[in-house]
Amino acid sequence: MSSSVRSPMHADAILVSMREALAACAHPRLFETERGFQGQLMVELSKRIHLPEQAILEQEYQKRLSSHGLNIRPDIVIHEPYDRTKHSSRASGNIAVIELKLNASASEATADFANLAAMLKVLRYPLGIFVNIGSTETYGTLVPESAKGHIVTYGVSIAKGKVSVVETRT
Repeated sequence: MSSSVRSPMHADAILVSMREALAACAHPRLFETERGFQGQLMVELSKRIHLPEQAILEQEYQKRLSSHGLNIRPDIVIHEPYDRTKHSSRASGNIAVIELKLNASASEATADFANLAAMLKVLRYPLGIFVNIGSTETYGTLVPESAKGHIVTYGVSIAKGKVSVVETRT
């Protein structure tokens, strides 16, 4: 991971937890729907990730243009919920943002990378993660130059009961 990625948690600790959580999503049914996989990934991440005191894992949290400066619905965020008595802005306390896609095409991955890059820039998430469910293709080569070193991509698939996790650090 690039030394430019900084967060209250070390990026490598998040990525170790992510790899372990992805590998633990081992039921074939989970690879049929993005929502089903997302639910189990949240469970598995919760078991493994050690968050700072005020930080949480939150799913499908809508970013509103008026409050956040963009309106994107990331699949999962790891952050400290905004509290105006503790945070200088809504970008304070952001740790990682995760986008999931079931059997992504190159164009779908590119669109998710654009969303991740926007959240990295506007909300100052230090780490973006893309997970391509049901495929070993990570599309890491499609990450925009401006986001390289800040986005890690995964392909996760299952065959004969064995989960395969492929990681690309950009």
